[in-house]
Formats: sequence, C-alpha cells, structure tokens
Amino acid sequence: MPGGRATLFWCALLAVVFGGRLYSTDVAAQLEVAGSILGQRPLFTAANGWVVEGLGGNGYVPHAPGYSLILLPAAAAGLLTDLAAKPVAAAICALTSAALVAAWSGLCGRCNGSPPGAARMILLALCGMALVYGRMPFDVTAAAFFCVAAMNESMDGRHSNAGAALGAAMLVRLDSVVFLPSLVRGRRSLAGLAPGIAAALALLGAYNLFRFGSPLEDGHSMDPAMAFSPGLAGLAGLLFSPGKGLLWYAPAAFIALGRARDWRLVAPFVISLVLHSQIRDWTGGTGWGPRFLFTALPPLLAPLAAPGRAGPLLLAAGAWAVACSSAAVWSDPAAVEQSLGADAFDDPSRQAVIWKPSRSPLAVSLARIGRGAPDLFPFTAAEVSPAAGAAAGAVQAAAAAVFAAAALSRSRRILS
Repeated sequence: MPGGRATLFWCALLAVVFGGRLYSTDVAAQLEVAGSILGQRPLFTAANGWVVEGLGGNGYVPHAPGYSLILLPAAAAGLLTDLAAKPVAAAICALTSAALVAAWSGLCGRCNGSPPGAARMILLALCGMALVYGRMPFDVTAAAFFCVAAMNESMDGRHSNAGAALGAAMLVRLDSVVFLPSLVRGRRSLAGLAPGIAAALALLGAYNLFRFGSPLEDGHSMDPAMAFSPGLAGLAGLLFSPGKGLLWYAPAAFIALGRARDWRLVAPFVISLVLHSQIRDWTGGTGWGPRFLFTALPPLLAPLAAPGRAGPLLLAAGAWAVACSSAAVWSDPAAVEQSLGADAFDDPSRQAVIWKPSRSPLAVSLARIGRGAPDLFPFTAAEVSPAAGAAAGAVQAAAAAVFAAAALSRSRRILS
C-alpha cells in the first residue's frame, strides 16, 4: 500500500483529534439530502442550512449530490438515533482524509521517484491543512481525494480510471474540473477521460433538472455571494488576508510555488485561485482559511516531499502548521469565526474578520489554546452524559493506539 505507514500514523492522529461533530450548516444540509434519499423527507430536499427555492417551492442545497451520497451511512445511523448521525459523518470525513493521504503519498512517489517517509508525508499533510479538514466534515476532503486519485491514474496511463475519478470529484464539487488540464496527455487520453466526465455531467444535469427545471441550474445563481465579481481583491485576500489568506494558513504553498517544475502539479492551484478569486464571496464562508483552495494543495505541495527539498523552510512551515492545527483542534474553528462577525460577506463585521489581524479566526484560535476544554469528541459526548463522554474517550484512545501500533509494527517489519 503506498504510504502505508504514513496513512496508519495519520489515522492515529485523526483518532486523537476526532471532534465527532459537524461544523457547517452546509454539511448539515447535505446530510439532510442524504436522509431524503433514505425517505426521511421529500427527495433531495433540505430544510436547514444553505438552501434555495426550487421546483414546487421545495428547499434544495446548491451543491452537487456526491457528498450527500458519501454521507448516506451517517444518515442511516441517524435513523437509529439522532445522536449518531454527526459522529458518523465526522468518521466518514476522517476515513476520506486517510484515503487522501494514501493517494497523496502515491502522487509524491510518482513525482519524486520514491515515496516519502512517514514523517515527511505527515508534515506535508499538516502544511496542507489536511488535519483540520480531516476532522471538519466539509466536502473538500472527498473532492481532494478523488482529484489526487485522478492524477495518479493519469500518470500511470490509465486514462479511463482518471476520467472516472475526476467525474466522481465533480459530483462532489463541480469546481474539481480545474484538474482537467493536468490530466490531458494527448488525444488518446481525452478519449479515455471523456466517458467518466460525461457520465458525471449527465448525472449533474439530471439532478439539476429534477430540482430546478434546468440541467444548467444548480442553485448558485440564486445566491448573490456566488455572483461573478471581477477584480483583484479576491486574489489578494485568498493569498494574503489575515482572516483567509494562504500565507497564514498554509505558507508551504509559497515555498512550493517557488520550486515548481511541473506545470501539471501547479495548474489546478493557479486555475482554482483565479476562478475563486472572481466570485463575490471568495472566502467560501465559514471554514478554516482559504477552503476553496484546499483541493489543489496536494499536487502543489507534492514536490516538497522529495528528500532534502526545502529542508529548513519546510521544517519552519511544518512547525507553524502544527501550531495552526493545534489551534483548530482546541477551539471549534467555525464557532470562533461566527463569534467574530456576521456570515454575510458585505457586512462590516465580516470584512473585519477577513482583513483585520486582531479579528482573524487563526489569531483568535491561537490565543485560545489552553483555555477551556478542547474541541474533542469526549467533551462533546460528555454534554449528553458523563458516561457517554468516558465511553467516547475510551473508544477514541483505543482507536489511536491500534493505528499507532499497526504503523510501528509495519516500521519494524521494514527495518528488519
């Protein structure tokens, strides 16, 4: 298994930081859509979170259906007890994060000639905000996994598999299409890519037709925050703003840009940056840092996994990533951000969250490390009952120990 030790250690780390909750009304609405597939409500509808009006006056989520399909086990768990849906959704996100790290390690090996060591791979994943989005069940982790898998398949010449993987990514997040140029390797590759992508577009069209009466309408046109708004503010904000800038949340990306050699690894990031900087609310709303750019970070950072590449700089970026990840684990990042200002992009308080250093969610979260209880599942479960908290802590510790033991055992077998 590519990156087996790194993936096992990553699973242990995810078990330690497991939050067991949802962090966004977006995800809560997507979970409701999953429940609708199981008959909990009218098909594909949602009542809470980010919804817009569609056919029949029903509320629909302006997202592709892929992440709701991934959340079906969580919705099924919710049929048994309401308390189970959120922890299961968080566990699905953690498993997807583990799959992402495994695929990412494979990509690093293909780019650099050999897979990275476990420590370097984990450092790279921390630098790419993967731990934070491995515990916050946003759809970007699943999209990133499918996109990286598509790149791996493309590099191995399996273009049909690459098209299927990119199609799956587009069913989770349509903006995953930014990876397409990196997958095209001549006419033959296009013929292989086309069926998977065409199937995804057909499913998206049918899904939109059912909800809004048009295959081209997914609901985003009804949200002013997603309107086209050309200018340089979004570009500057995604790169440098205290509240959402890549410079503060993932500075290793700048190291990677300075050492880029393969345009295929850089193109998804550049296209994503330009694309998302031109929408009105380029921040992506509540989330950790520049959420819209997360899916493009694994290929961008992959060359840094090479031995000796950007050693001191990468270590410094890694140390900063550990501090940032610790801050996001200690305090609920979404709650911190919501406490600092309104979620409406044009509201002055929201602009202060984005541009004012003292109102940056990162700065505030760093300052809160050590205050109160950490945002971990045992403390959340203890709100139900002390016994539930103790049980959650025992399960969490056992899971972390099992994964760590498996990783150490694998390390001993390799050394012997």
